[in-house]
Amino acid sequence: MKLATVPENRALEFFNTFFCTSCFTFEGIDISTPKHKKEFKEGFEKVARISGFTEKECIGYVYKGKMMNDIYGLTDDNAYPDDLTFISIPNYYNPIVKLKLGARWFDDIVANNSIRQNAQKFDLEPDYE
Repeated sequence: MKLATVPENRALEFFNTFFCTSCFTFEGIDISTPKHKKEFKEGFEKVARISGFTEKECIGYVYKGKMMNDIYGLTDDNAYPDDLTFISIPNYYNPIVKLKLGARWFDDIVANNSIRQNAQKFDLEPDYE
């Protein structure tokens, strides 16, 4: 697995692609040390390959909470910590692995954030239905 950073000047483009393709996404993943990064890369690719990922390369796109906050206008209690790490992996769609590893679909993340942000804006309880 290779990890690539989402470029700041292209974040909206990347996020739109992640959204439209319901990209497999981790929130709050710890790759802060070389050991953690290596364990994540090797472990995830092994699981992905065993569970049907067939692309030649497995690429994870890394970005921070600040980028999510800036692009989606997340504020106050709905904002992510600036340094929270996200990793989105395109072209991988296994709901069982997603559940077992605690990952989410990017469009679900954005939709839930939007519901919470609007509720916060109008001082209402979030309505996810």
